[in-house]
Amino acid sequence: MSQDASIGGRYARALLLLTQHQAAKSREPLVPVLERTLAELDSLAALTAPGSPLGNFLVDPQISPADRRKLLEHGLKGRAMPSVQVFADLLLRKRRIGITAAVAREFKAIVERAKGLERATVVSAVPLTETEIQRLHGELERTTGKKLVLERRLDPTLLGGAYVRIGDHVVDRSVKTLLEAIAHQLYEVHVSQ
Repeated sequence: MSQDASIGGRYARALLLLTQHQAAKSREPLVPVLERTLAELDSLAALTAPGSPLGNFLVDPQISPADRRKLLEHGLKGRAMPSVQVFADLLLRKRRIGITAAVAREFKAIVERAKGLERATVVSAVPLTETEIQRLHGELERTTGKKLVLERRLDPTLLGGAYVRIGDHVVDRSVKTLLEAIAHQLYEVHVSQ
């Protein structure tokens, strides 16, 4: 896990607390408020991305912190939920506005869990067909008893096969791992003879 993901996770949990407070205060159901917060956070991440005009302005050392805060406040006022405005100001004051995209990724996982979904990542050596993905997705949901959001990644070092990570659980059916297991067994047989 990268440092940005770790820090992003802490800030995402802080935003969850703000969002829960806002939902309770407005007496709205939590999940729709979480979804709106995520949408606004994604927009904020795009606007403040490193290298973007606003992103560059917000980290420019020649611009006073008060001017940066004023611009951000003016830009978000009436366009973003109060919790997102407060959160953006917090990121700016802590000089963490550049990790907004990492916070959004972590917050997305929180929203998915609130909706009863769990993220699963399938890593394969080559792209899987839609039929293979649908079959794998159905089989994983059936065996875990959970609703899953399946994310795909490629790793050419696998040689073949795939592995799936669901939370802390890994199902590894990659050729690389199978070859390593065979090599280990052959080594054990050779040593014990």
